Amino acid sequence: PPSGRLTARQQSILIQPARVRNSSKDAEVEAVNSATMVDSVDVVAIDRIFSGSAQLNADAIVEFVTHLCAVSREELDAAGDPQVYSLQKIVEVAYYNMSRVRLVWARIWEVLSEFFAEVGQHPNLSIAMYAVDSLRQLATKFLEREELLNYQFQREFLKPFQDLMGAAKSVEVRDLILVCLGHMVQSRARSIRSGWSSLFGVLSLAAADPLSSVAKAGFDLARDTVREHFALIGDHHPEGVSCIAGYLRQRPHVDIALSAAHCLADYAKLLHAAADAVGGAGGGEPAPAGGEGGGGSPAPLDLGPAERLWWPLLESLAEAVGTHPKPAVRAAALSALFGCADVELAPGGALHSPLGVRAFGELVLPIFAAAPSESGPPLTAHQAAWVDETGVPALSALERSFCAQHGLLAPLCEDVIALLARCLQQPHHATLSQVAAESLLQLVRETGATFSQETWARVCAELKSCFDASAGEAYDGAPPPAADGVAASPLLREVSAKVEAEAPEGSGPHELQVLLLSTVYQLLQSMYPSMKLADVEGLLNCMHAMYDKASRTLQAALDGEAAPPPAELGEAVHLRLEAMSYYLQVLFSLHDKLEPAAQAGTPKRGAPPPPLGSAGHVQLIAAAAEYRLVSFCLHVLRDYLRLRERSVGGADGAARELCATALAEMTPNVVTLLQGLLAFSGPQFGKHLPAFYPLLADLIHCESPQIAAVLRELFAQRVAPHLQAEAS
Repeated sequence: PPSGRLTARQQSILIQPARVRNSSKDAEVEAVNSATMVDSVDVVAIDRIFSGSAQLNADAIVEFVTHLCAVSREELDAAGDPQVYSLQKIVEVAYYNMSRVRLVWARIWEVLSEFFAEVGQHPNLSIAMYAVDSLRQLATKFLEREELLNYQFQREFLKPFQDLMGAAKSVEVRDLILVCLGHMVQSRARSIRSGWSSLFGVLSLAAADPLSSVAKAGFDLARDTVREHFALIGDHHPEGVSCIAGYLRQRPHVDIALSAAHCLADYAKLLHAAADAVGGAGGGEPAPAGGEGGGGSPAPLDLGPAERLWWPLLESLAEAVGTHPKPAVRAAALSALFGCADVELAPGGALHSPLGVRAFGELVLPIFAAAPSESGPPLTAHQAAWVDETGVPALSALERSFCAQHGLLAPLCEDVIALLARCLQQPHHATLSQVAAESLLQLVRETGATFSQETWARVCAELKSCFDASAGEAYDGAPPPAADGVAASPLLREVSAKVEAEAPEGSGPHELQVLLLSTVYQLLQSMYPSMKLADVEGLLNCMHAMYDKASRTLQAALDGEAAPPPAELGEAVHLRLEAMSYYLQVLFSLHDKLEPAAQAGTPKRGAPPPPLGSAGHVQLIAAAAEYRLVSFCLHVLRDYLRLRERSVGGADGAARELCATALAEMTPNVVTLLQGLLAFSGPQFGKHLPAFYPLLADLIHCESPQIAAVLRELFAQRVAPHLQAEAS
């Protein structure tokens, strides 16, 4: 009462608790007491307590908020009927004090943010959602204020959403958080500065959510934010990239991962188009490396903005290509990865720098770490599927990307060559070997003109390693010395020694050996002017070693020294013919470059070798090829005549049949050889005719009409005129 005195009725009731009463009386007393207290409370005065909190000093308001949160905790902890009165008043106090100095407000919010994060996990869903909605109201109000330069109040203000997203067990609460953030982005995007950090942190946590609905809602918000507010994100694009990358890394939701791969490709295009505004931006707030809660490996903290921006993007795409279990996601990531690399490695791109070399070497090349190798075990079903669906197209894409920017990526040339050689050499996947061979040849054709001598030595050494592993046999007889007087590199000498050393019997897979022959043949055909003579001869040694190995297998079978299985013997006969054909073709091709007036032999003592690619260097290679060609042609003709002799009557039934088969298959190569002799220049033909004439005379008795036709032409056009000229 206004007088402050109690009425007689009130006094009698207040005295009642001292008396002994029954339970119904107790309830009546409690009700009257409550009514009395309510009547005596001045609501307006209580409201003035909260609204007047804006007048408290800095320390007092922090204490006030702290104790108000404590009271609210007691109300909310009531087991039977939790109350939200103090929670409502906390929101009001926050409104009243939001205009305080930022540092004071930060102290207040430190208390409130912890409180809201706690209440947002309340077991009563209504209270938890009320707390999240209260946070939304406060955040929307706070975002109306422009953030001061070099301050991060928005990030701290929105951080409770991030804390709640990681801790809340209720699906409804997590959904509501995303809805609240979506509302804030739509209504306050132009006011957001450092708040993007917490926003992307929340969305990154949503990427790891086991529920598809939550993860999809988070991805949709992240994608739409990037598309619609790209220019407003500013210095926080590294966190945006890491956020989208988190959706690509997650495994449970394949459709979301697939969409994330496409989204990263679109993000890269936006970043490229806005390179002047985004790439290399140095002002503004430095975003934490890798984003908040973004997952994956964050870029190192001491790196520049370009790396913080592009590294997580490329890393997530490369990781998906190498490890994601779904082929559709791997294919999308592969397309995005090399599409981005092709654009950004080019001049003017963000990666046209040492950063691009690092990214290619540390992110792209390791994709093939699990690719099969020559010494590795057979592929599992999963590995074989990866090679079929991803490894083969990825290897081709890598070669194209490297060739397109070989000037920038030249430091990685030997690593790329080693990778291609390893894939070519492995015996477990024929298609991968074929693609590796084609890629290696294409790489050499497009970039070989820029190779240093050391790089050529490495190319040859890698190919020789493949031959050594697949054929494993020696070149019979020491090769002629290097005519340029320059020894091969130590690596090349080491590999040549391996090739020229005796190896155990037995061939590698037939298809791989033929592929190696074809690869070296095409390489020598197109790139010999750029190669040192020692390297050219080293590869020729490898081709001859493979021929020699197959010939020994055939000869052992003919002599009865070994009885290889029919399949192995058939492969040896076929490989011998393939090696003979490629070897003859490349020798004739190199020999054709020899000018009739050129002087064969080494340069004068003390004279430097001709420069690579010069006419003198080409003549040096052609002269060395002549030595090999004449020796090998004589060997082939002798071998053909021996087989013919044994097929006529010098062997038993099985050996005679094998000789006849080998003779028939060898005939086309002998025809090619004779046609090559027919094309010799006059001085060359006359020089070598004494060695060839006895063999040509014996070939007259052969039954092959093809050989007989070429012999008639050879004797009529070359042998007879030469003998007549000699006689005169």
